[in-house]
Amino acid sequence: MKEKTVEINSLNQKSQKLASYHFYAPKGRINDPNGVIFYKDNYHIFYQYNPYENHWNNISIGVATSKDLLKFDDFKVALAPTKEVDGIFSGSIIEKDDNLHLIYTKHIERNNFRKESISEAFSNDGIGFKSDFKDLVDEDTLPLFDSENFRDPFIYKEKNTYYLFIASRDKEENLGKVFVLRSKTLDNFKYYFEIGPLEVFGEMVECPAIGKIGDYYVLVYSKIKKDESGKDIHTTGYLLLDMDLENGYYAILKCGVMDASKDFYAPQLFKTKSGELALISWFDSWDYKPFEQEHNLESCGLFTYPRILEIENGAIIQKPYKEIQKHVETQFKYLGGFIKTTSLIKLVAFDEFKIDFINDKNEKVLELLYYKDRLHLRSGDLIDTSIFEYKEEVVLLIMLDNSSCEIFVNHGKETMSKRVYFNSDKLKLDITKQEHIDSLIVAELKI
Repeated sequence: MKEKTVEINSLNQKSQKLASYHFYAPKGRINDPNGVIFYKDNYHIFYQYNPYENHWNNISIGVATSKDLLKFDDFKVALAPTKEVDGIFSGSIIEKDDNLHLIYTKHIERNNFRKESISEAFSNDGIGFKSDFKDLVDEDTLPLFDSENFRDPFIYKEKNTYYLFIASRDKEENLGKVFVLRSKTLDNFKYYFEIGPLEVFGEMVECPAIGKIGDYYVLVYSKIKKDESGKDIHTTGYLLLDMDLENGYYAILKCGVMDASKDFYAPQLFKTKSGELALISWFDSWDYKPFEQEHNLESCGLFTYPRILEIENGAIIQKPYKEIQKHVETQFKYLGGFIKTTSLIKLVAFDEFKIDFINDKNEKVLELLYYKDRLHLRSGDLIDTSIFEYKEEVVLLIMLDNSSCEIFVNHGKETMSKRVYFNSDKLKLDITKQEHIDSLIVAELKI
């Protein structure tokens, strides 16, 4: 008898390596980073995760480990939903007494009822987590509390006090605000003060994270705001703060944009093992369907390459984590032909130019245009434009990976990040007005 074969027609049948040095999960869908911490000789990276499918569902928190934030392994589900809890949503991580404590959003949504609250899980190895799902926050102390919009806790310790920065919304003003709560013991957090409501937080702020550079605090956040048609638009910014946490005081020194692209959301701050303040972000957007789903790929979603944050002239600048430099294999002046998609491009120009990135199937997959003092980055119908104008020389560091492009402009004054389906492992550069480019150096990576 001839054996009957079964054809499987479902998602996740096509596998493709999304990145060589950006973080992604081998299978399933990731979005918000939920903390990075150097713990027991490894970085542990946490992320909002559907481990089974390439779309939003079964929302858990995943964990992976890394020695260098370029190569990752030991992918596990750190904490998953239960019959009583519908979703384990975004949060952050902290170490206490040699254990890791994961502070997360407990999401319940059923029978026209929705509630978000804050809970804790702990681990003594940084991989397996346990939780009793009890609430950490004394909600009765919160003014104008909106239980449907109360999420993304970021845990921060200063001196002997723990602070929670929690995304919320002011129901009266219809603006986002950040609750700041405090506790001496990492439980029973009570209201302390709030940042906002602020216009820059949109109609709902998400994923606040706090860190310190010298004497100044940096608060990064994402926001939701409706456009004229009523569609939700998602963007990401930062506040540079003069803040006294001990006395509940803050003053805003600077409001800025974290990235000029739509493909940058839910940033998470952390300290590198050498003590630098760093950032990693979800490298995608809620505003359109991911190409991984368009092409039925097994894995969906990346994180940006880690960035070191500094303050220069009263504003945040971002620089790539230096570890990537160890993996440069060859470096040369570009004179034509194909380069690897895993490459760094260093470019200096003094006037208008255009670069079309063409794959080996002769498809134009990305366009970079410098026109009227602004940079424009286009993939398909999606176009991003730099926030700043560049009146004189423009210096670019372009980081290419299997399915992404990150551009650092004028030594990190601005960044532009784009997800792009290269559909190839090599590209050639078709340059218009090459005479306006002083230098174009390619450094191919082996990683």
